[in-house]
Amino acid sequence: MQDSRASTITPAARRQLRFERAVDRLIGAWARHWLAVLNLFTGLFAGLPLLAPWLVATGHGELAAPIYFAYRFVCHQRPDRSFFLFGEQVAYCQRDLAIYVGVFVLGLVFALVRHQLRPLSWRGAFVLAFPMALDGTTQLVGLRESTWQLRLLTGTLFALAVVWFVYPRLEDGFAEIRAALERRERAGTLRAADTGAAPCREYYETSASSSE
Repeated sequence: MQDSRASTITPAARRQLRFERAVDRLIGAWARHWLAVLNLFTGLFAGLPLLAPWLVATGHGELAAPIYFAYRFVCHQRPDRSFFLFGEQVAYCQRDLAIYVGVFVLGLVFALVRHQLRPLSWRGAFVLAFPMALDGTTQLVGLRESTWQLRLLTGTLFALAVVWFVYPRLEDGFAEIRAALERRERAGTLRAADTGAAPCREYYETSASSSE
């Protein structure tokens, strides 16, 4: 009965099911490694502006120019609110440095406590983010001029709010995806063992039945 049913699967349906299984594997890989990929991205995003002044100082201005240009879209790049390395301006301001480097470093820390840390509440995120909003707004409207220490402090607190609020929720969501994929794979394997069918064929039958 199992063999006759499996043989009714058309080649087109079999290709579709193989494609669906490949997609499941990609989703599973992303669900398992999302934090490593995100930390790699934030590390590159935070590190390139720090690399730009070194490139200029060593005579590679043509390599630094695209970095400065790209970060103009995310930062004002005012010299009086930026750090200088090797005598050259960093490609983002002091506050952005604190935010982006902070997100990267705290992402690495989160990798160590991802299974124990509970998500930050909305109220907690507001408390951590409010100092940056206050410091930036009062500076923007001309009520006062901030200092580099305040920019670093408030930017770091904002980065903490982002990582603590967002990352645990992402981990919970991807954990549910991992568990669902594992249950699906386990169900297909166990059913194949009970019926004596090949696991691959059993996957096709299970997927075909669920799509009917």
